Amino acid sequence: MELTLTGIAVRVSSMYVFALVLLRISGKQSVSNLTALDFIVTLIVGDLFDDVFWMEVPILQGMVAFAAIILVHILVTWMSSRNKFIHQLVASPATLVIQKGKLVQENLQRERLRPETVQFEMRLKGEEHPKEVEEAWLEPKGQVSVLKTPSSKPVQKKDRNRLLR
Repeated sequence: MELTLTGIAVRVSSMYVFALVLLRISGKQSVSNLTALDFIVTLIVGDLFDDVFWMEVPILQGMVAFAAIILVHILVTWMSSRNKFIHQLVASPATLVIQKGKLVQENLQRERLRPETVQFEMRLKGEEHPKEVEEAWLEPKGQVSVLKTPSSKPVQKKDRNRLLR
């Protein structure tokens, strides 16, 4: 069967609409920052789309495969949210990268992360110096979260009363 421009347009459009419907069903977490599990699903789905677009696989079989991957992904994330063991199998834990103002070199090496990258992420959070940071963590989705030292935190309403005494 020869692939026509109209045929490609119909196949791509129908798979696009189908993907939108399934992504809406799978939830917001599936399209936020990708975890390793989400990335794997994205690669598989991308390859499935390619196979359907170029008629290597009939469109109905592609849709069934796509739906099966999304359903398995939903099932794994659902089970992971309810079972700590499964969560530990499929998710990476947060990694401490700064502790009491000092970079944790062994954790940076384990995560293959350069100190400059941590400092870049800290600047995005408004932190200039690691000395002002009690702890910084590389989170499972790749972003760095920062906990400031008490002395470098901004003044809070509760602190105002202490200053007025």
